[in-house]
Amino acid sequence: MEINNLREKTKILINQLTLFLKNNYLPIALIFIFVLQNHFFNAWLDIPVRPFFIRRTVVSFSLGALLFCPAILLKKWIKYLYLILVSLLTSIVFIIQFLYYSFSGGFLQSSALFYASEGTTVLDTAKTLLTYHLIFFIFGLFVILLAWILDYKKITSEKILNKKEKIFVGIATLLITFSGYGYIFLREYIEAGNVVHIYQYNKLYNVNALVGKIGVINFSIGDGLTLGLHTDKATAADIDFLKEYKLNQTTSTPNSNFGILKNRNLILVQIESLENAVIGQKINEQEITPNLNRLANDGLYFSNYYAPIGPGTTADAEFMTLNSLYSLPDTVAFIEYAYNKYSALPALLKENGYHTYAFHGDVPSFWNRANMYPQLGYEKWFGRADYTIPRNIGVYDLGDKDFFEQSIPKLKSLPQPFMATLITLTSHSPFKMPDDLKTINFPTTTTLNELQQDYIQSIRYTDQAVGDFIAQLKTSGLYDNSLILIYGDHGSFSNISAGLKVKNSIFSDLQNSQVPMIILAPKTKLKGKENAPSSHMDVYPTVTNLFGIQPPTNIFGHDMLGNTHLAISRNLISGTIASIITDQSAYHSASDGIFEHGTCIKMPDQKRAPTDNCRLLYEDGQKAVRASDLMVKENLVTRSQTVGTFSLKKSDGQ
Repeated sequence: MEINNLREKTKILINQLTLFLKNNYLPIALIFIFVLQNHFFNAWLDIPVRPFFIRRTVVSFSLGALLFCPAILLKKWIKYLYLILVSLLTSIVFIIQFLYYSFSGGFLQSSALFYASEGTTVLDTAKTLLTYHLIFFIFGLFVILLAWILDYKKITSEKILNKKEKIFVGIATLLITFSGYGYIFLREYIEAGNVVHIYQYNKLYNVNALVGKIGVINFSIGDGLTLGLHTDKATAADIDFLKEYKLNQTTSTPNSNFGILKNRNLILVQIESLENAVIGQKINEQEITPNLNRLANDGLYFSNYYAPIGPGTTADAEFMTLNSLYSLPDTVAFIEYAYNKYSALPALLKENGYHTYAFHGDVPSFWNRANMYPQLGYEKWFGRADYTIPRNIGVYDLGDKDFFEQSIPKLKSLPQPFMATLITLTSHSPFKMPDDLKTINFPTTTTLNELQQDYIQSIRYTDQAVGDFIAQLKTSGLYDNSLILIYGDHGSFSNISAGLKVKNSIFSDLQNSQVPMIILAPKTKLKGKENAPSSHMDVYPTVTNLFGIQPPTNIFGHDMLGNTHLAISRNLISGTIASIITDQSAYHSASDGIFEHGTCIKMPDQKRAPTDNCRLLYEDGQKAVRASDLMVKENLVTRSQTVGTFSLKKSDGQ
């Protein structure tokens, strides 16, 4: 009897489920179409499909359920209108992102809506990118239209769900949604080990990897929510502070080097993870960086130079170098503020007759360069598609030797004077090199761990690539007519300074952010070693002074060849001053953030001084980073060019 009852109930349940699916096949079909659209979007744009396939399927299905299942609760004609609206919106996002990526190599962000009028300039180009693939992104609309035609006579007589059925559908939709997103968060937590940094650190701002994981619609919705929830708007007090800050700054004046390199080409070589600790060091009587050592002797070597980056690592190094603005402690300007108006170095040089180019062996979407570079004033950038990869070397495949060798003919073809930024890749963690390219022989008794040994091998390879590049610049005739800056973007995160027993910085926690800066100005007297503190902030004013160009008043750095020298590092998230170093004083904050608990040092003898001696230095530093953050976060950079320059005042503590 019980078995018969169970069979009867099962039969009833199956019949009800069959009837439910029959009556609601359209939203369910649209969910599966939506999942396929996400997969094909990635496949057609050559975004790796196989990694994260399950993750992308699950989260796309969850979003599809959230978008299309509410139609089940609606009655008659309203259901079809709702489905048309949702399908139309998702189709528009798919198509716009597809065309934008095909054009720029990056994904369109919501903040670009503020500059939509500028998009009309690329409409003609967009027409050339139209492809039959786009038809699939409107396929859902065709399905809805067909269902509407087939069901036209049934629509008015269609059964409306009762209250219990609506509750069931609502709960089921939410369960599917939360389960799907819960799954991806759980997977990310297992891999990253930290729910705060839910995406792996080295892929946090790799937009391709993010779209690969969650699909382009999820990415676009998340980006829109981030923009909509942006709450730290500038208040009247903030604006008053910014105005007062500017009025209190002294105007920078040109020094004796003003214009001595007028109309020379500018070549910036930003080397991945190059720390100052390896310069001049030997392993088993083998120089780690023989070429960089020679170049340091040939040019002007800054041995007390810092990379005070935030969470954006390489992108922060670029941001600071090209804008002379402080990196943000809690987010990345290249991502969150890519569409701001900047007074960047490439744009300024372009106004003064230069042609501006960027060279990088990665995809344009990484660190959102495809969207950021035009805002900085680059005319063109050469990315991964512009290089061939003879063999895979390092985590990004394109070896630095191949990168430099293939960049030389590109540089030779550029109209002069030009600015060219070249960013290397091979010495990126985890520093794994093919055995035949490992040229350092370590003693069996070495105390260096495996990561540090791998780092040294990769840096030695990059050093050889840089040496070859400089030799090729000389052969090509570009060397003598160029100003060349070679510097590390940030530390290696390998604690190599401790491994090599090198201590150059006054504060131990600054040691790993100390990178080399080498300035090569052939046929000039700019040679020697300089120990004055400086950082990425100072490249902009140094270059403009040498080129005889007056910089804008909204930069915060100082000419490294001038009389004012300064380096500031910040605490991540809070953005407060961690340390500040000048020629006369240095201050280091305590872990509790209380000023009086910090350490004040008199320079250059490095003797302890009363903490209060550094108070003005600290307060001026806090004002500087606050002013810089306001300018970036509120898009006030180009609207703040009034009298005065954003530099620290001289104080008794300096």
